[in-house]
Amino acid sequence: MNDRLKQTQDMLARHHRDGAAFAQMMKDTFDGRFNEDFWAMWQQNVEPALSDTPVILDLGTGPGMLLKALAARYPQVRAIGVECADYMLDAADDLPEGCETIAADLHDPHLPLDDGSVDAAVASMVLHEMHQPVRALQEVARCLKAGGRLYVLDWVRAPLAQYLEDVELDVFAPDTPMDALEDLFIHFIEHNRFSSDDLVFLLENTGFRVLETSALKDGRQARIIAEKI
Repeated sequence: MNDRLKQTQDMLARHHRDGAAFAQMMKDTFDGRFNEDFWAMWQQNVEPALSDTPVILDLGTGPGMLLKALAARYPQVRAIGVECADYMLDAADDLPEGCETIAADLHDPHLPLDDGSVDAAVASMVLHEMHQPVRALQEVARCLKAGGRLYVLDWVRAPLAQYLEDVELDVFAPDTPMDALEDLFIHFIEHNRFSSDDLVFLLENTGFRVLETSALKDGRQARIIAEKI
């Protein structure tokens, strides 16, 4: 294992705390996250770019729930998930035919995929966890066919007061545990790494044309559809 991969795995382990429990939470909350709104946007902006035997890439696939959903929608799909956390790869069990995972660090991925061989890609709640997403976006652009689509959904920068609205912890209570406070503010920094404009800027400089952007959760999340130039 190289040092960069180990650093990424350690960072994710700190971020997710109990890896197995976090993977199960991702399974349990999948339908709420990939809801009717997600699929409506997918059908409108991504599905028209798919071939009859689509190849779809899921960055930071976690336990592979999106791979399973894609296989159910498209029987001829090749759904490929990229993940480096061992506990996520372990949780990606019972994948149906047509689904696979690639163990790779998205900070510097070198995917075993041909240039222009992918119809569409998804980056859901993954870019905010990265120290830099440039290499991942460049690699996705390499793999996507011309006109292929990238669906980005992620946390974006918001004021602290707004961020704390969804937090159950009493931040300003004198007896709030120090560990809980530190954990909260570490996550605040991670979730506020990029603004929506930052993500658009990154996409436009890594081989994409942005087709649509929209704000979710009162501006705390951004949804972006981009096209490989």
